[in-house]
Amino acid sequence: MARSDRPLSRKLIRLGFRAMGAARAHRQDIWPGLSIDRDRGLVRWRGSTLLELTTTVAIVPRSLPMIAVVGSGPSLRIQRIEALGDRTAILCNGAASLSDRIRPLAVAVEDERFVFRHQLMLAALDASIPLLLSPAAIRAWAEVDTASLRGRTVALIENLAKPVNASRRSLSEVQTDVASDGSTFLSRDPDAGVVITGTVAFSALQFALAARPGKILLAGIDLSNDAQPRFYETGDSAPSGLSAGLTRILAGFALAYREAQKQGTELTCASPVSALLPLGIPYDDTLTSS
Repeated sequence: MARSDRPLSRKLIRLGFRAMGAARAHRQDIWPGLSIDRDRGLVRWRGSTLLELTTTVAIVPRSLPMIAVVGSGPSLRIQRIEALGDRTAILCNGAASLSDRIRPLAVAVEDERFVFRHQLMLAALDASIPLLLSPAAIRAWAEVDTASLRGRTVALIENLAKPVNASRRSLSEVQTDVASDGSTFLSRDPDAGVVITGTVAFSALQFALAARPGKILLAGIDLSNDAQPRFYETGDSAPSGLSAGLTRILAGFALAYREAQKQGTELTCASPVSALLPLGIPYDDTLTSS
């Protein structure tokens, strides 16, 4: 059995906040110890300045020829990640381990469980690599090792439906620029928040779409084999919840594909086993071993 990724204390805190009601339950993401001043871009931990938030465009520049959103699916084991080159990729979760092979645009993490399980991987990242982090990921990192996070370049992955300092709201009511097909939503302004579906790759994709590159390449986003170890796992494999939320996740990627077509951004998928391919997203052999 895989060991728990979330300490017992956090499980109890989550239960306590849920008992307070759905409107404010997400406040557990920053409690205790973390405060985020969105207007000033200031993040404090236990009363001391931890870091200053930066804007999306400072991390993911506009109009690049290509941006790759790289997940941690098993398909990456046999692919040539070096073919992406430097400063093209947003590495999600365990794909951060690839930062010694390609220089990424950013590393993205939104689930505190990944931080608790792989904090050593995150702490080892070159301090100059920008980060896209959720409030929960910032708090978890600060809990475990404040020193390795302090002062890094960070843009916030904020849940559009659950603003860090406000009550939960319906996505149909937000004033931010969003794309929607009526039941599925996507943020066009990630600095104001993103739509969370259950995979950080979809959050990273919203950052990539907002930058309007010529092309977005999705790599390691398999969504079809989550019972298998991720490409960087060799023994104790972390449990995955992708299957349970797959319908919602795929609906988000389908909307993103339509949004990319509207804005003239080519969107392709490098995983030959990805559940994204039946959506019509074309297969791309850029990373195929030769």
